[in-house]
Amino acid sequence: MTRRTAQGPHRPASPSAAEGAHGELDHLREEAAGLRRALESYPTIDMARGVVMAIAPCGKDEAWGVLVEVSQHANVKLRDVARDILAGVVGGPVPPPVRRALAAALERLGTTRR
Repeated sequence: MTRRTAQGPHRPASPSAAEGAHGELDHLREEAAGLRRALESYPTIDMARGVVMAIAPCGKDEAWGVLVEVSQHANVKLRDVARDILAGVVGGPVPPPVRRALAAALERLGTTRR
């Protein structure tokens, strides 16, 4: 069935086109949620970077590298590593895998800077 509009004939979208649009919408929603989580975690990551800069001492790029290395070696998301480091600053427990990876990363940083 075709109906006329001001722009010309209008045909209803096929079911496969509608499914594709729904799939794209779901994808965009997931992407937006991921970006929202990233924005929410930036302050935590920046504070953890500052902690690393204070205890190393090192610059912001080196501190970022330490956080990334800890995340990779402990197999923990970077935002969770940052949260764990900040918890440790206020006396909370730092999970052993994160603690070990952080100690190793700081040791490597000290060795490479000598």
